[in-house]
Amino acid sequence: MAYIRNVKTNLAILRLLPLAAALFAVAAPSDAFAAKKWREYTDCQVIPNASNDGDSFHVKPANIKSKTYLFRLYFVDTPESEKSLPERLKEQADYFGIANPLDVVKVGKEAVRFTENFLASGNFTVYSRLADALGRSAKDRDYAMVMSSDQRDLSFELVRNGLARVYGSGTDLTELESYGKSEDFWWRRLRQAELEAKKEKLGAWAYSSGPANPLEALFAPREVAEQDIVLSRPIYLYPLDKPNGQPMGQLKAGLTVHVLKGATPDKAHVRFTSSSGQIYEGLARFTDLGL
Repeated sequence: MAYIRNVKTNLAILRLLPLAAALFAVAAPSDAFAAKKWREYTDCQVIPNASNDGDSFHVKPANIKSKTYLFRLYFVDTPESEKSLPERLKEQADYFGIANPLDVVKVGKEAVRFTENFLASGNFTVYSRLADALGRSAKDRDYAMVMSSDQRDLSFELVRNGLARVYGSGTDLTELESYGKSEDFWWRRLRQAELEAKKEKLGAWAYSSGPANPLEALFAPREVAEQDIVLSRPIYLYPLDKPNGQPMGQLKAGLTVHVLKGATPDKAHVRFTSSSGQIYEGLARFTDLGL
């Protein structure tokens, strides 16, 4: 029988029956919670803006008249290019193994130049579901994938050159003809590119003192910020001790789940509270959590 840990009382699995009745549902998610369809923006031009950085920029598509967008890349996070967020700089420095956070700013500025050059020729294509990407800008910002006219993906190129960490929100790409791959495949591909950049000491890795470890890079838990998420639809919960095992059931829509950390490349360690006040933990897929 699957195992789940009760933080407060360490109850045995048989004590979970009331919880299952209260929190778990077997109904399939309704169409209302289905992911938005992909939109394709062709022959795009980047719009110069002071807030543009390595992974976020303003765009004017040719096929959408009189409208501009602010897009944020899926799957990656480029280093900060200024010093206003010291905690974030420290987090990024720790990721790359950089002793001096100010060196992160140098890499961040290099990432900005790389993205500017990548987009400068124009005619790139943006794919987006218009999923909200929170940020400091007052303008709406949406997650996206960006493909150059010669079929190079911007996220991949940033990682391959050591200018971004494999981090943040991902998405399934199987419906996109230019990609045609699952989310899990894309995470693995980026991890492999990161490993190669680390070996070659490119970008941020030139400031890092950590050795490259192929297994660690490919199978390391995905990094994710600790946060609360209100479930918009039922999701599967997996046991802590068997991340690749069968799900124990489904958590109901509307439940607040606290994401503690990444546990595997595709699942997060989560904690939630039952209606009776008991606290439980398990694993949930990043895709199900919207991360």
